[in-house]
Amino acid sequence: MRKLSLFLGLALFALTGSARAEDETPAPAPTAETTPAAAEPTAPAAEPAATAAPAASPESKMQVGIAFMPMLLGKVEAGASGDNSTYDLKLAYGVGVSFGYKVIAGLIVGIAPQLLFHVTGDQFTGSSKEWDLMARIAYAYTVIPKLDVYAEFLPGYSIISLPSSMTSNGSNYDSPKGLVLGFGAGAAYDVTDQFFVNLGIGYQMGFQKTTVPVEGNGYDIKTKFLRIAVGGGMKF
Repeated sequence: MRKLSLFLGLALFALTGSARAEDETPAPAPTAETTPAAAEPTAPAAEPAATAAPAASPESKMQVGIAFMPMLLGKVEAGASGDNSTYDLKLAYGVGVSFGYKVIAGLIVGIAPQLLFHVTGDQFTGSSKEWDLMARIAYAYTVIPKLDVYAEFLPGYSIISLPSSMTSNGSNYDSPKGLVLGFGAGAAYDVTDQFFVNLGIGYQMGFQKTTVPVEGNGYDIKTKFLRIAVGGGMKF
């Protein structure tokens, strides 16, 4: 029995030592096959080149225009200064041109001369022409893209070319001259970036004077009109 017990004890000891030896055996070094390949750094994706924005076209500063001008509800004050009578005039018509420069946003200054025909009434023989040499100050406001509304002030100097049939004591009157003032409002629409059309309405009144032939006394011939302007022009 002692020998059997001794044998069993040696066998258990041997088995325990073998198990410990296996636990302490170092793990095999990883090989190229078992080690996952290190992730290579990926170059950042190239960003798409920014598309260059088209260069904005320079803002138009100058404009020229032309308009047909029916002159409605015309009146003339005629007579020795301080003792005038008012007469109705027939439909007159004219043409006007304009040149303007945009000083700041919305504000346009320039000139707007006009020539009127058929300035006459039932009390007159023949018809006169009226030259109005006006400056123009206007302010435009954009309501929607391409559509502006504007108000304008037109101070100037007026010359009336009287018919040869208008005489006093057989002598012709000198051409009446004097201040003229116009006011108006309207709308302009851009057909293209360069061309526009416009429609305006306003009122003008003149303070023209002349002298009575021979007598040399002052004589008023003051015209007033409701003015309509239908036209267009170009910006550049």
